[in-house]
Amino acid sequence: MPPSNRGAGRPPGPHDDTLAKLLPVALRLFLDEGGQALTPTRLHVESGVGRATIYRNWPEPEDLIEIMLGYATEPPPVDVFVGDVERDLIAAVDILLDRFEHRPARAFFAACIDYGRRSERMATVSSRFIDGILAPFHTVISQAVESGELTGDPDELVAALAGPLMLDHVILGKTIQRRRAHALVEEFLSHRGNARAGSPP
Repeated sequence: MPPSNRGAGRPPGPHDDTLAKLLPVALRLFLDEGGQALTPTRLHVESGVGRATIYRNWPEPEDLIEIMLGYATEPPPVDVFVGDVERDLIAAVDILLDRFEHRPARAFFAACIDYGRRSERMATVSSRFIDGILAPFHTVISQAVESGELTGDPDELVAALAGPLMLDHVILGKTIQRRRAHALVEEFLSHRGNARAGSPP
């Protein structure tokens, strides 16, 4: 989502055009050099945004990393799920793969882990990054468990379905074929009880 459409809950700050100018530079520096590169002086030189503005609004690297995290984990559109477990899980898979294809998820996660060794605050940021990109799976699976269409612990079910995809892309750096990812949904449901409304438990 572009900065001009900043969602509810975003930290207050300067005008959106300032963020639009600063965030791409911050992301490039973070991915290439790590959080230690996000100093007000370096950001000012690289982006042209005033040093005083950066000091005032984002005095610590974590301040900008958390904003980037927010953009990286935008929730899906409210109408993306239709109430059918299989279709909704395929939609959740597609959201995840879209993020893998169009956003530097692997590099961002690696940078978060690396900088987390230097910053206690970043340990929670890394966890939020994972929670954010898995949120669509949690939404669908929690509702399915509540309705009786799936059985088991929602967290364990999310890990069983999304975990292999995350491992392949984020850790191993593999390209995930969409058709294979969709087949994993069918395989996942076939092993987990009453996966569709009207099907026997």
